[in-house]
Amino acid sequence: MKFPLINRHSVKRMTMSLWLLVCCLVVAMGCSSGYEGRRLRLEVATTARANKNSPVPLTLVAVKDPKLFDRISKLNAKQWYEQREQIRRDYPSGTAFAEWDWEFVPGQSPPPMVIEVDNKSAGAIIFANYRAPGDHRFRIGPQRRMRVDLGDDDFIVSPLDAADE
Repeated sequence: MKFPLINRHSVKRMTMSLWLLVCCLVVAMGCSSGYEGRRLRLEVATTARANKNSPVPLTLVAVKDPKLFDRISKLNAKQWYEQREQIRRDYPSGTAFAEWDWEFVPGQSPPPMVIEVDNKSAGAIIFANYRAPGDHRFRIGPQRRMRVDLGDDDFIVSPLDAADE
């Protein structure tokens, strides 16, 4: 069996065609994503004795489905952390809600974080897994910038205005 010889000109043409195809795919993916989101900026600070001098797990949950949001917004932090694996199994596609998890060490003040949240979300909630009793949840409103102060036994979320940038 004979194989046709490939000359240098053919290789160049195939390479250019491949690069053109890759560029077209990248542009098409960027244009057709249809993603409509909003940037949420979080500034976090912790006290030196936060959570009885233990790391503070923090989760932001953005929920698309209004019924699921109603259910999750009634949970306290302890219930969220106990039930979230089951909620993930109940909504396996990953499209019903999105979550971001962090853990902050007492006294830590990390740089601000920017999170892309889908505009189609019914709402968003922040949970902090403290050892102390309490709800340890905060329902996020329309603000785009906020400060999360992780205190000794609970946390406070404060909206920041543009002047604070």
